[in-house]
Amino acid sequence: MGNIKLTLATLLQALLALCLFGYSINALANDGVPSDSATSERFKVELIRDKDYKCTQCHKDSKHTLAGSHGQNVIDAIGKEANCTDCHSNIGPDHRDGGTTVIKYSDAQSQLGTDKQQLSPEMILKANSTCMDCHTPESLRESSWTHDVHAKNLTCSNCHTVHGTDAKVLSYDHKAVVGMCVDCHSDFNHKREE
Repeated sequence: MGNIKLTLATLLQALLALCLFGYSINALANDGVPSDSATSERFKVELIRDKDYKCTQCHKDSKHTLAGSHGQNVIDAIGKEANCTDCHSNIGPDHRDGGTTVIKYSDAQSQLGTDKQQLSPEMILKANSTCMDCHTPESLRESSWTHDVHAKNLTCSNCHTVHGTDAKVLSYDHKAVVGMCVDCHSDFNHKREE
């Protein structure tokens, strides 16, 4: 019984010594770092996840060009940044192998007259539906009468290039807008006459 008491006493002393040793090392380590809040912020880690990271590994300029047309004004309107999947759907792991789930945008019209792809008015409306999730018909009507005239006849991307260094129409340059209308309508009328 005496040996057990001696062994327990020795273990408790060793445990106490280890605790004191650990505390003293911790105290020495803390003495080397100034305690003001400016330096303690330096060690604060914030996790920021870029939802578009995988997309922008291949489509390098897309995030930058999107910010030109859908930057701060989108944050002000919906309270968050626009991400790739907001417009292009959920992209699967097979995207590089020709995944069919990715929504793509292209110029199309419902009437013959140019070299653009021809779609039915219903398909034009379906193609424009993603844009209409944020850009309501009322707000589009207020910005320009042309939206009502072209709503079933043209995809939005005919007049608006969301990803581009010189985004069509989005710059609000009146002369450029009129020029684009004239160019398209002269092509349309010329092709119809042939």
